[in-house]
Amino acid sequence: MQDTKVYSVRSNLLRNSVLFLLLVAGGGGAAQVLAQSKDQQEPAPAQDEPDTTGIQPLTLTEQVIRDVLEPLQRGIEEHSAAQVLTLFDQQETPDYAQLRDQMRAFFSQHESVRFRYKVLQVTAEKDHGFAVAEIEMAAMPADEHQLAVQRSTQMRFQIKLGSKGWKLVGFKPADFFTQ
Repeated sequence: MQDTKVYSVRSNLLRNSVLFLLLVAGGGGAAQVLAQSKDQQEPAPAQDEPDTTGIQPLTLTEQVIRDVLEPLQRGIEEHSAAQVLTLFDQQETPDYAQLRDQMRAFFSQHESVRFRYKVLQVTAEKDHGFAVAEIEMAAMPADEHQLAVQRSTQMRFQIKLGSKGWKLVGFKPADFFTQ
């Protein structure tokens, strides 16, 4: 913004100097034309500062990433079954107890996990929706005699809007963590 002000001051100084020289040299007509064109050509000051008065709401995809996918990735990579399970709506998730047992077994069998996602599509109608993402996972087994696991799939997450944001209700393939 200061560059714009410096440029504007220099431009005005130059224009006024030319106007003065034309007046002194007796070119009154040219000076009058230059003075008129100054009023017409004066650009409005540039606004480099963004408009912070209206904060843009998050898109549906951004909400799902914030509420579901980022915490899911953190929970899986930090080996926290509790964090992963808090992302699910217990009342709406069919077989929640089985899911809980699967996640606990998965974490007990794997020492470190790398979990990546790429959102492909998010759709919602009222308070229910779906998110489709490419999932890649690499897991190192806790037992050194086992092989490392690498999986990738296109996963479909069923989501529900709750009072604290989007929650998971289910995902397919449901056996992704038990294969």
